[in-house]
Amino acid sequence: MSMSKRSAAVPLTLVPALAAAIGCGPSLSPAEADPCLPQNYQQQVCESAVQHRGYYYGGGWYPHVYAYAPLFYYNGYSRYVSTGGRVRAISPSAYSSSAPRSSVVRGGFGGIGGARGFSGS
Repeated sequence: MSMSKRSAAVPLTLVPALAAAIGCGPSLSPAEADPCLPQNYQQQVCESAVQHRGYYYGGGWYPHVYAYAPLFYYNGYSRYVSTGGRVRAISPSAYSSSAPRSSVVRGGFGGIGGARGFSGS
């Protein structure tokens, strides 16, 4: 009685699809991964990128000065999707930094004056 082992061959057409599904596929360039582009749009990441004039992607910082407020990029995304545009599924963790973010408090009041208003009489 002879038992032969058969190799489990995977057709080559399935390899790229499987790699993309498990996250082993090629990553986007930083410019292609801009979180404010309609095809990549992620609201919180885009708002942060506009505010901080750049974004982290794949562990690196990519400075970018955005010409408009975050609402402009959201509107572009909405138009893109409503006309049939396809959105890339980029994990939000791809936009996180490996470096710790510092929490620098600027100004003389710190947490004391931040939430208080002044009403003169």
